[in-house]
Amino acid sequence: MRLASIPLLLLISACQQEAPTTGPGARPESGAVTIYAGSGRDRLCLAEQGGTASFVTYAPSGDANCTVQGTWSPSGPSAIKPNEDPSCSIIFNREGQSVRLLAGGPGCAYYCGPGASFEGKTFVRMDKPEPVTDLAGDPLC
Repeated sequence: MRLASIPLLLLISACQQEAPTTGPGARPESGAVTIYAGSGRDRLCLAEQGGTASFVTYAPSGDANCTVQGTWSPSGPSAIKPNEDPSCSIIFNREGQSVRLLAGGPGCAYYCGPGASFEGKTFVRMDKPEPVTDLAGDPLC
């Protein structure tokens, strides 16, 4: 009976390991996350001091959207970089309580459905943050 419990203990200990903070598949440390609201269902999440970043923006009608999860760094130009995708970098400007997404280049088209765009979208800090989810209801931040 004792030998049968060893694999179970190994499985439990493997599941309790924390996600790495460096290297492939790492989840960066992010600190406090601020949630911003855009028009309609558009939402943006930014870690205050750099780290995680994500957003969802919708086309003018329907459910076509742009969804990005990644990171940003406070050093250099402010840009959201989708997880493990060096072909896309979405520049943004922060002014007071608002954030405006700028162009991302052709490598970023992958993240948008037909008719949807993030370019030029403006978001304002939410006083009472609500959960931010993608179209399927999965949390973005």
